[in-house]
Amino acid sequence: MRNDSASGIWNILERHPWITLFIIMAVQSMFALDYRALWFSDEVRHADVYHQMINAGHWIVLHLNGVPYPDKPPVYFWFLYLLDSIVPIGEPGLFFLGSAISALIFLFSTVALAKTLGFNRKTTFASGMVLVTNIFFVGIAHYSRMDLMFSSMIIWANICFFKSFETENNRKWIISAFIIMGVATLTKGPLGLIFPLLTSFVYLIWKGRISALKNKAFLKGLLILIAILLVWIIGAVITDGTAFIHNIFYKQIYERAVSSFHHEEPWQYYFIALPLAWLPWTMAIFSVPLHRLLSIGHWYDILKSRKNSATNGRDWAWIMLISGFILLSCLSIKVLIYIMPLFAPLSILTARGLMEDENGKTGINSRRIWVCVGCIYLLLAVAAPFAEIFLPFKTHIKGLGFTTLILGVGGVLMLRCRNKGVRTGLLIMALTMTVWIQPLAKITLPSMDNLMSPKQTGEIIREYHEKGYYPLAHKMYSGIFSYYAGTNIKEISDYQKIDDILNNKEKVILVMQKKYYDRWKDKPAGIKVIHEQFISDRPYVLIVKE
Repeated sequence: MRNDSASGIWNILERHPWITLFIIMAVQSMFALDYRALWFSDEVRHADVYHQMINAGHWIVLHLNGVPYPDKPPVYFWFLYLLDSIVPIGEPGLFFLGSAISALIFLFSTVALAKTLGFNRKTTFASGMVLVTNIFFVGIAHYSRMDLMFSSMIIWANICFFKSFETENNRKWIISAFIIMGVATLTKGPLGLIFPLLTSFVYLIWKGRISALKNKAFLKGLLILIAILLVWIIGAVITDGTAFIHNIFYKQIYERAVSSFHHEEPWQYYFIALPLAWLPWTMAIFSVPLHRLLSIGHWYDILKSRKNSATNGRDWAWIMLISGFILLSCLSIKVLIYIMPLFAPLSILTARGLMEDENGKTGINSRRIWVCVGCIYLLLAVAAPFAEIFLPFKTHIKGLGFTTLILGVGGVLMLRCRNKGVRTGLLIMALTMTVWIQPLAKITLPSMDNLMSPKQTGEIIREYHEKGYYPLAHKMYSGIFSYYAGTNIKEISDYQKIDDILNNKEKVILVMQKKYYDRWKDKPAGIKVIHEQFISDRPYVLIVKE
């Protein structure tokens, strides 16, 4: 074991892992809850869904821009309402606070999973430290979505199932798992039950214990799960009829799994996306003894010890990771955020490789990985100032000097301390990420609002609507302007119908992508473009008829 100069500090923090990780997450999040606008596309749409829920009373079947929204179930939005009732933070801070709390729950869930799987205290604490130093996780903690909460429920369902297979009195754990899966499904969708069930099934096959499924508690749990889902389905049918449910089961579930109508990617998508999202910890691949992975004897030993109870926790973590990865790769729809449930086992297995075992050995060479991490920080620091050059339009991104400096200093420290041991490196990484996110969230990201947020265009629509103009939209991502416009916007794809409205109404404010405006033949007389904004990756124009 290398001499680790930070062992004293680490030991203090390790004795209070929950408090330590809470403080790190709090500092990373609490000073950046209300600094930027909501961005395209999910943030603004989910904000409008929340408004439709509390203002129009759509508590069972969510609505977006005045029409049923089958993409998401309601549980996360109920959570936001509960948060709104407790914390008088206002908007958009409410949505960012929801993400920050979800990230904290995800972090604690990962640590709880590591502890449940039987890993020692130092590995359990290191699992959390690995997570809070992952660039993607730190970023998602500042983006308003329900995926972290959803993934936390998947983790807890795994915890319950693992406990049920390791204890004699397992009835309560099995039923708890099914209840959690039911709530998870009503948070984001059926992956909330598929992930834990798949892990459990593969684990039992691997361990040769498939007979464990012959338990009446599984049937009871399944009935409870069905009951939870049926309550919502019946409520949805009563509220909006059978068409909504058909949309849910056919278009949102079946088509997305088999032949997605959007976000369809090739099967190898996650082979590229996951390594990028796991930076800088992806560099661990260059720090492990690869010769062991190429040894037949190594895999024979793993196969030979698969029924050994001492390896249960390790095996569960690997199965949770591999089975989840294969499942996501088999789906037609592929979105980067879907990999979040895999971050829990990834964090645990990375921490296990970093920390010494009972023989004082590690699976990851700390000197190599700190050199790699230091180089990643320096590479990002060098690349950041060139970000504006590669954008397809002129914009000024603020705060790049601060972020560059912080990453550069972090990279230099990692290289200088490469021989100081695992604990020193982890503490430097945690400090770097915590300091780096401050100017990024307070200065850099808000300066990108005009590029990433529909706020500017939406507020102009609001002004014209208050003057009596009829709001209209043509062929775009549904509901992206409604939140900032403060009103539902009629969405029409057919040019002829737009012409009819323009001819029949005296005042109209119309928003559309610029490419569709340029293709619009025989434009009606009396219309003019009053505003143009480049949002995310395409320009939009605002047109008025007076």
